[in-house]
Amino acid sequence: MLDDDIQKHTRMNALIISLKFNPGHFSHLTANYRLFSEIGFIPYLYVHPGFRSMDQNNEYRYKTPGAGLKDLTTIDAAVFWFPSLRNIYEVIRMRFLRGAKVIYIYHEPFDSVRNYYDSGFRLKKILKICLIHFVNIPVIMLSHHIVLPSRKAAALYRDRYAVLNSSYSMIPLLFDDEAGGTLLPVYKTSFSYIGTIAADHAFDRFTGFVAHAIENRLLPGVEFLVATRNTIPGPEKKVFLSLLASGRLTILEGRPLMNDEINQCYSRSFLVWNAYNRSMQSGVLPKAYMFGAAVICRRGNTNEFFTENRTGISVEDTGNFEEIAKAAGIIWEEKESYLRQSRETFLDTYYYKNHSRRFLDLLQRKHEKKEQS
Repeated sequence: MLDDDIQKHTRMNALIISLKFNPGHFSHLTANYRLFSEIGFIPYLYVHPGFRSMDQNNEYRYKTPGAGLKDLTTIDAAVFWFPSLRNIYEVIRMRFLRGAKVIYIYHEPFDSVRNYYDSGFRLKKILKICLIHFVNIPVIMLSHHIVLPSRKAAALYRDRYAVLNSSYSMIPLLFDDEAGGTLLPVYKTSFSYIGTIAADHAFDRFTGFVAHAIENRLLPGVEFLVATRNTIPGPEKKVFLSLLASGRLTILEGRPLMNDEINQCYSRSFLVWNAYNRSMQSGVLPKAYMFGAAVICRRGNTNEFFTENRTGISVEDTGNFEEIAKAAGIIWEEKESYLRQSRETFLDTYYYKNHSRRFLDLLQRKHEKKEQS
């Protein structure tokens, strides 16, 4: 029984670890924190200091990376969420010096240089991705168990990396339900780009579509929103500045947003851009569903968490602005239905409470074996 298993872990300590700051990751970490609390552990966020400023209500316990662990006589579980060079040292310390069960949430297994190049990455960025890959290898080898967030990621891992660590499973990205009260369609007026500006996220195509829609007076009543910690690149910035006078465009850029600000962006969105050139998973997708926003995807890059005409619409060509306008128009007219179905998908798939049993199973394994996904 779940209650009996939870009782076994009462007063055991768990660290949720992320040593590199990205504001979009805060929701993952806090959801994992709440999951461990629910299954009987005493959880701590062992994270980059930047995350503390996002905890505006001081809801979570923290331990400072590199220090602050002396008062913990035991560390029973350590879950690493994102790549960092320092992860190698910390995995060794947690597993071999502190005796913790180490789980690595491996968001995106390395694909191939060709695929990254074809997705629009330049040489400098590809070299950075390769460096992250080499950092990930010892972390994979030293962890007790690897968690992959999608079937695509799990399949790639199975084919290329299971030789490094054959103990792995597929569990979707975890989130708490941050949407709060009733989400009303009448307040959802924005088609939004939220998150990192990256070559494979096709930000240039989103920019082109916004310009096309505003200049041709398409989608009356629809507003457009860009929310990113990045500084918008020069060519796209020039386009957006020329559109501000229309009153249909809002831009938040150049600084990390607080989690409440990020959530406000999602809550005003009826549609979120997810038409990426490539991805194995996306934190934008579940966050959009959490707030009842549908998504635009590229047809060749959908995953098992997207359902056509239920949680969004896919397009064949992100450069075909008429095709995007048609899809956005359908969702705009039927946004109440898309809101309901997106929320249902979030609660069924991404809500952390639905994965408590699986995490308990990972922590209780004595003999590591591959789990079929």
